[in-house]
Amino acid sequence: MLNKSQIEGFLSQVIKKGKIVYGTNEVLEELRGSKAVIVSKSIKPNIRQKLYRDCKKNSIPIIEYDGSSIELGRALGKNFRVSVLSIKSTGGYDLKEILPEAKS
Repeated sequence: MLNKSQIEGFLSQVIKKGKIVYGTNEVLEELRGSKAVIVSKSIKPNIRQKLYRDCKKNSIPIIEYDGSSIELGRALGKNFRVSVLSIKSTGGYDLKEILPEAKS
């Protein structure tokens, strides 16, 4: 099982060269074309259900981040909560590093 420090390490690489969209509304609006979606433990259940349904419909893997939205925000270098993010482009980094944890 992938731990949160492995996901954080991957995200620290991707945010430098790739493209990440974060925020519930933004991710739901721009879900198409996403390589993967990462959700924190503190995401609201109704949003979680919608994301899982939409990701399954579009064959987008979902990765559970074993931390709060505050921790996920910090992993992105933000001083605010991030409950969900979508990876649009990895910037050349191998997404397979975190995909074994993916659920769809």
